[in-house]
Amino acid sequence: MLVAVGLLPPDGWVPHVLKIQIIRIGGLFVVGGPAEFTIVAGLRIRRTVADRLGVPLENVIFQGYANSYASYCTTPQEYDAQQYEGGSTLFGRYTLPAYQQGFATLADALRTGSEIPRGPAPRDLSQFQPYVGPGIDRDESPAGRVFGDVLTQPAAKTLTGQQIAVEFVTGHPGNNPRRRGTFFEIQRRSGDHWTRHADDGDWSTKYHWTRTETHQSVARITWDIPDGTPAGQYRVQHYGDSRDAAGAITAFTGTSNEFEVG
Repeated sequence: MLVAVGLLPPDGWVPHVLKIQIIRIGGLFVVGGPAEFTIVAGLRIRRTVADRLGVPLENVIFQGYANSYASYCTTPQEYDAQQYEGGSTLFGRYTLPAYQQGFATLADALRTGSEIPRGPAPRDLSQFQPYVGPGIDRDESPAGRVFGDVLTQPAAKTLTGQQIAVEFVTGHPGNNPRRRGTFFEIQRRSGDHWTRHADDGDWSTKYHWTRTETHQSVARITWDIPDGTPAGQYRVQHYGDSRDAAGAITAFTGTSNEFEVG
């Protein structure tokens, strides 16, 4: 062992709470574990689950790297050998039996339809994680422009199967990753107001950010208009955030011209 990672500040460099799950899809059971499981370790978990559920082994499949990550998981015998995988099993010789015990409890609850406690939530230690990527410098708009200005307007009229593209003066997307939000909306006119038709979570849309100068950026938003899109008036609205020289972040919105899909 080179470094005792479990003793490193602020609270050990290993996870303390890990998630396990079993998903039923008809007669198939998918078992998810938060580590790299060796072939035999995965097989033993499958056997445990199949036995508790009373189903054939082939009805249970195992998937690692699920929900969390805790390096390797080996059998006690593989752990004793202390080869690469055994030496990287963080919680010792009985890591696999502990997982088997947890999955047995889940399988019993799934079989009987009983409720089980959710269990503790992982602690949020994100504020202690070092960032080694490039820093986010200030944002500037081009001369005579402000953030949210449209540089490239969409075509006035288009058809399904075609693509519209709009470009905005924008800031660095790292200023606000907009989790549970969106960097833009494709909006459709409905009477006297606009409603969201698509956003950056749709397969038909793309958001491409480019630094054009040292502190200047362009957001290019495209929409490949799917077949079946209702005819009507649409527009693109971009949501961004800019950072000034003092580090203050300011939200802004930009809106394209209307265009017709029909």
